[in-house]
Amino acid sequence: MRHPYQKFIQMEVIGLVLSFLSGITALITGWVILLFFAVYLLVLSIVCDAIILMQTRRQSEAMKQGIRAFILFLLITSMFFQL
Repeated sequence: MRHPYQKFIQMEVIGLVLSFLSGITALITGWVILLFFAVYLLVLSIVCDAIILMQTRRQSEAMKQGIRAFILFLLITSMFFQL
């Protein structure tokens, strides 16, 4: 039997793994744009976690995750435009 939120769980895990791999690659090669991509993937993973929490009726935790994702998104976007 499939978990009802299996797609969101898969997106969360894939986002974390790709974020880790692109972050390590960015640190080795020194490409800043790849580091931004890693953080955006991390934001995607946090948003998927917030959606899962919202669907499982844990609204306070979902709001915290949503706020974390929003702040991280604003921070990395402002840093991108500062380059």
